[in-house]
Amino acid sequence: MKKMIENIVLLSATIAVLGLTGLFLSNRFPISVNIARLDATEMAAQKESAAQAAKAAHRRAQLNRTVSCKADDDCIIVDKDPCGCAAGPRGVTAINVNYITDFNAVNSQPSTKACMDVPSTEKECSPSARAVCRARTCRIEY
Repeated sequence: MKKMIENIVLLSATIAVLGLTGLFLSNRFPISVNIARLDATEMAAQKESAAQAAKAAHRRAQLNRTVSCKADDDCIIVDKDPCGCAAGPRGVTAINVNYITDFNAVNSQPSTKACMDVPSTEKECSPSARAVCRARTCRIEY
């Protein structure tokens, strides 16, 4: 008797599931999806934004590659700013000597900036400053 009740309950559950499956698969209750529509101007702006983001990511990857090193001899101090040390500590940086062309290509920007003629007192430009490789990255050591 217990087995028969169990079978009836299972049969009832199966019929209920099959009945509800038809309801879910029918087109009587479609799922509505709202998709934002963009006009041509917005699409062009998004494409431009994505292109700029990709360009910036490529530039960061190139710069990261330019500072990687294995030994102190791989590194050299270069001007990051057209004014070099006169622009302050951010005016110079250390890079891998093998990537100086890539670094110049990324940092080549025309400048109308006036540079000071005063000799720099920044430690990055001191006679003791040298490019070294620390943690596989070129750095300036004083």
